[in-house]
Amino acid sequence: MKKIIFTALVAAFATTSFAQDIVKQMKGQSYSEATATLNGALSGLSAEQKAKGYNQLVEIVFPDASKAFETITLANMQKTKVEVDTYTPIVNALNEAVKCDEFDNQPNDKGKVAPKFRKKNADRLATFRNVLINAANETTDPDKKLFLANAYINSSESPLFAEALKAGDPYIGYAQFFAAAAYYNKENWTKAADYAEKALKCDDVKENAEQYLVSALTKNLKTKADTIAYLKRLNDINADKYMGQIASMYNAIGEKELSEKILNDAIAKDPNNKMAYAIKGENAMNAKNYDEAIKSFKKTVEIDPSWVQVWFNLGVCASSKGFDLNESLSSNGRISAENDAKVKDVLKEAVGYYEKVRELDPTREKVSNWPYQLRMLYNALGETEKANEISKMLGE
Repeated sequence: MKKIIFTALVAAFATTSFAQDIVKQMKGQSYSEATATLNGALSGLSAEQKAKGYNQLVEIVFPDASKAFETITLANMQKTKVEVDTYTPIVNALNEAVKCDEFDNQPNDKGKVAPKFRKKNADRLATFRNVLINAANETTDPDKKLFLANAYINSSESPLFAEALKAGDPYIGYAQFFAAAAYYNKENWTKAADYAEKALKCDDVKENAEQYLVSALTKNLKTKADTIAYLKRLNDINADKYMGQIASMYNAIGEKELSEKILNDAIAKDPNNKMAYAIKGENAMNAKNYDEAIKSFKKTVEIDPSWVQVWFNLGVCASSKGFDLNESLSSNGRISAENDAKVKDVLKEAVGYYEKVRELDPTREKVSNWPYQLRMLYNALGETEKANEISKMLGE
């Protein structure tokens, strides 16, 4: 037992001795070698010793970072391209300096906080940070974009550069936006949403950040509760802008009264809210309440006569109403002349709507299938010449 205890004491002494000599061991090593040396010793180091180790990594990589900064600055002046890998020493220097500062500001063995490296590292690295922004913007590789953006974000959040950034960080919103874009491309929806939300504070990227935020939030919708939470979030972001989407999704999950209230409130606020009328029409159309749908769609095109899709929806509703009426008024495939006239009146109404689509969208750029619907109605009405004209137009 005594021998075992003695061996343990020797091992402990060796570890302590190794920890005290960590900087000496790292000197003369390459950055990667020194990183491995420090990582292998971290568990046995005090906060003060870790700070010295990370600072030594800064010392090792700084010459390469300084050279890279000069290369990048010259390239920017000459408007020439710089490969992303050129920024690696700068990123490494910033990351190691942030780690150094974290441990450098922890109490030492005497319980005092006496940072040794903050000023020097802040002074020599502060100007390096800004070059990361353009690089993060230009690269399309999500991993490289994150590599650059995260280094900028982490350094911005570190007390190390608090003095340099006391007036604010003018580019943090850009970096957060780039991180959001990278995480989105990597399908990490949670982090994409987190960074996009942070980037909303930057006016220059707010609109695009909002798109990433809204899209990322939709990716994790699995339950009704998820959807309700998402819709409340949309309401917080911009209730007016997303009114149509909010109302439609509430209707889709069975919250029809709430959907109707949102739409009616929007119309009360703005009687010419064409989107609210269009969504009311869609909700009614999906419920096969064609009369209500037609009423709302008519109000929509009264406000915006050029809205092709709504004219098409009017045609869908009127034709569906006509065919349903034909079925209800027929018996054993037969229909009276009086009832047949009623059906044809409704179908003719539908033709009028589709002809309006034809007028507004003759090349079918917005609604591709209006010719097929219109041809079907002309055939149903016995107007074969007009139906054949459409077939000829379609090359059939």
